[in-house]
Amino acid sequence: FKLKRWIDQFQCSICRDVFTVPVSTPCGHNFCKACISGYWDTTSQSQCPLCKHTFYIRPELKTNTTLRDVADHFKRKRVRDESLHRLFCRTDQMCVCQFCTETDHKTHHIVHLEEECGERKAQLGKMDAQVQQMIQERMQKGWEIKHSVELNKRDAEREITDSMQVFTDLVRSIERSQAELIEVVEEKQEAAEKRLLKAMFSEITSGKLCVCRLNRKLPLLPTDCQQPVIG
Repeated sequence: FKLKRWIDQFQCSICRDVFTVPVSTPCGHNFCKACISGYWDTTSQSQCPLCKHTFYIRPELKTNTTLRDVADHFKRKRVRDESLHRLFCRTDQMCVCQFCTETDHKTHHIVHLEEECGERKAQLGKMDAQVQQMIQERMQKGWEIKHSVELNKRDAEREITDSMQVFTDLVRSIERSQAELIEVVEEKQEAAEKRLLKAMFSEITSGKLCVCRLNRKLPLLPTDCQQPVIG
């Protein structure tokens, strides 16, 4: 934790890397010259990214020579340390130097860093292939589900259309049967009315004939029995 805080002292809060040409603002904070200049170029006013202090006139930035020298020394030391740690301890999962393999990591499983990187890359490649395959399978499954939903939707629409057609045909059949029934009833009613009228006319005709025969027979009756015929 202390080492991290020590390293943070030489890191620019904008680029999060070791200072390159460190400069100080009037509020006392340090940044890479390119970082703070670029930051101010993209804002409407000159403001400290850390304390948010606003400078109404863009200040002239001066190189912090002390911090620059320390940062340069830290960079050189980091490059030198990184060049030494070309081995990897699989037991502790960390980079080590040749001296460490003969002391603290003497009984551990040590391999060259390039070998470990190669194996890690191979594992990542395998994992990436598996992820890509899983994505393809999920996409294929999604397409199949979508296709199935579309088929079910079309089947449902076709079933609704067929049902509506059956219902329409049934209604038409009922309407046609109703019309035929009405026609039959009307024909029967008309025939019954004709028969009734024919019977009435027949009775009237028979009655008239009977009256005529009676009128012809009246003169032949005895005088004392004869009654005047009305009509």
